[in-house]
Amino acid sequence: MRDADGPYRAPRPGRSDTGDSKTWADDSKAWADTKDAHRLIAEALSRLVAADPTIPPHPYLSRHLAQHAARGEVLDDAHVPLAVLPWESSANVRTLLRQSDAVSAARRQEWLEAWARIEPFIGGAGPHSRLTSLHLAHHAATRPRTPLDPSAARVSGSRVTPLWSDWTAQDNVLAVSETRLESLTRTTTTDGRSLLVSGDNHGTIRMWEPHGVPAMAPLHTYGGAVQHLLPLPGDLLLSAGTDGSVRVWHLTRGQLLAEPVHRPGTWVSALTLFAAKGAPEVVLVAHSDGRLGALDPVTFRPVNTPLPSLDPAPALLSGVSLGGAEGMALAVAQGRRVRVWDPRRADGYTHEHEHEGAVRALVDLAAPGRYALCDDSGYIGFRDASTGRETAVAPAPPAGPVVALTALTVAGRAAVASGGSDHTLRVWDAWTGAAIGGPLEGHTAPPVALTTLPGTSRELLAPAGQELLVSAGADHTLRRWKPGGPGVGAGRAVRRPVTAAALSGPGSTAGAPLIAVADESGTALWDTGTGRPVPLPAGHATVTAFASALVRGEPLLVTAHSDAGVQLWSLDRGAHAAPARLAGLLGHSLPVRSMAAFPHDGRTLLVTGGADGTVRLWDLDRVCALACREDHLLSVRDVAVLDTAQGPRIVSAGTDGTVRLWDPVTLGPVGAPLHCEQRVVNAVAAVPVDEPDGAVLVASGGEDGTIRLWDPGTGRPVGRRLDIGDGPVAALAFFRTAAGRPCLAATGPGGTIHLWDTDTGSHLLRIVTGSPLGALDVLDARQPGGPHLAHPVLLAAGVAGVCVFGIRMEGR
Repeated sequence: MRDADGPYRAPRPGRSDTGDSKTWADDSKAWADTKDAHRLIAEALSRLVAADPTIPPHPYLSRHLAQHAARGEVLDDAHVPLAVLPWESSANVRTLLRQSDAVSAARRQEWLEAWARIEPFIGGAGPHSRLTSLHLAHHAATRPRTPLDPSAARVSGSRVTPLWSDWTAQDNVLAVSETRLESLTRTTTTDGRSLLVSGDNHGTIRMWEPHGVPAMAPLHTYGGAVQHLLPLPGDLLLSAGTDGSVRVWHLTRGQLLAEPVHRPGTWVSALTLFAAKGAPEVVLVAHSDGRLGALDPVTFRPVNTPLPSLDPAPALLSGVSLGGAEGMALAVAQGRRVRVWDPRRADGYTHEHEHEGAVRALVDLAAPGRYALCDDSGYIGFRDASTGRETAVAPAPPAGPVVALTALTVAGRAAVASGGSDHTLRVWDAWTGAAIGGPLEGHTAPPVALTTLPGTSRELLAPAGQELLVSAGADHTLRRWKPGGPGVGAGRAVRRPVTAAALSGPGSTAGAPLIAVADESGTALWDTGTGRPVPLPAGHATVTAFASALVRGEPLLVTAHSDAGVQLWSLDRGAHAAPARLAGLLGHSLPVRSMAAFPHDGRTLLVTGGADGTVRLWDLDRVCALACREDHLLSVRDVAVLDTAQGPRIVSAGTDGTVRLWDPVTLGPVGAPLHCEQRVVNAVAAVPVDEPDGAVLVASGGEDGTIRLWDPGTGRPVGRRLDIGDGPVAALAFFRTAAGRPCLAATGPGGTIHLWDTDTGSHLLRIVTGSPLGALDVLDARQPGGPHLAHPVLLAAGVAGVCVFGIRMEGR
């Protein structure tokens, strides 16, 4: 609009355009530099954002507002408000926050930081899903272990009311790949840019800026997995992998230049540079059949040069610098045997040694004549290439194989970083073998490749001269770390992953639910109404499952433990008093994975499913065992109880891919097993159907990422498969909304909670957490004894902790 006697003024949607509005003319004063220009642009654009986050902003705002604010050094919640974030489409907020200087970082950025934590995982979620995910992420980041603040509970358009959270996920994700990453390296282009280069299991090579933004179009090999990447001067890159070929790429042109090696039926086991004393540098290529060849790094033609003989088996190679003009020795690992070949010696191999496990990686260190290696036993050792002597060994290696190594320098000292099968990175001093800092946790699958990046003057946690560590994980993420410290931007240290969590009913006079949470460090009960913990003296054995029960009017908490025991606790001891242990149940030989308590014929029964493959039935009134079934092969993953017209039915799911129904009196089978065709069945849930006969369906969640509904009477599937689209299904929960709409919640390692309408099969909502989840529990506001809330309450727990929130699908 235009005033009668003044310049154009931008309207402010959702607000009155009164005479005291700031005009564009007010902003049109001269500025000293482009920073001032971007600040003024950001301030003007922020006034165009509607106050209601459900109103879509102009596309320019969603694409460029954060960029203008960052370049104007006003990247904060005032200039990039909450209402624009669910529509943010530039996918660079986390990058801009990492590039912010100390002045900008000190500003109020709560909503921006919450968005940055989920931004890599948000994908194609719709605005309501994005806003809901942002609301939950903000509460988890700003109000840990505190009860709901009614004044801050509502965010227009959000489908949740956060109640309580203890969530400490890493936020050092650089990028998320749709495919499994297999290799990683760093290169410096001819114009001086540092780039990360990754290869995946589909034969695709991608280039990334150090902050995780794609640098250029991906390169497609149209071959097997890219397991080796070797950067060369002049923007060149060699790639190799499971199709037995070596390819030469020009990175900045995005061009395939040559394929100098092509050996179908084999795979490339090693690709490295090597320079013998007085000889030109060559590229060594080892194949799975033990064949070793050399290429000229300029012409990429075969080179006739002395090479060591290999056994007919895959080999790992690493050139080891001997210092000065002495050239290199070559460390060769095949299986458990490691040999060092010195081309200066007429007798070739200088020494060899055997290891307890197969060697997984070899790396040259930033110390002449030294190299490091790791193997399947968890060993990490440091050796002298001339003598073969072990100079240091990492103490107390982690359980399981060490799968990746890279050399780096920390505070001027040679070091090595390792990635283990326990999903954790560690940094070791190359001279002493001592750990540098604590473990770096955050990956949810093993890190398969490591590299480094140089710190810059703009890095808050890694100044110029200090290298950053970058990891590619089997969890499809690229992550950045400060060696010897937490993930870059990680904030608080990551808590121990939750091993069990459940809602156990009202825990205070206000009717707020009580949360039972267990991890490897202990067990606690939290009252969401007061925010206070209630101690649970559960002993040293980790809790693996919870269940709630009401026995003769007394509320009980049932805990299963890693020692295969089951304990009963009384919760009827007043507010904040420690529960009293009542009894123990013994019978399982391996830990219980799932439990459910239910009333039947005037008694309270408990069904347990264990890793020992058994389903057991217990009488909690008399504290005794009733029956046991061993029909499942291997582990029982989940149990539930169906309320059918014929009375309760027990349902169990297992690693054998079946769902089985049981009679609660005899524990005899009811009908034939359901063969679900979902590989392992991880979760089951009862899904009532709105029919006069009180019919109920069984929902099964599988390792293949699908959910299926079954008619327990006929054993046939009902409706179509539901696909969560981001990995296996780990947990299911059914509830009805305040208006009675039937909903099924599902989650898994992808960290997203999916909600479906079970009547129509329509997908209702995605709640993105950015960290893998393994447990769901629900208190339905419509069920007797439920919380005194207008909406059902859902608990989600996993690697990063636990969060509890009300679901309000209808209305504002």
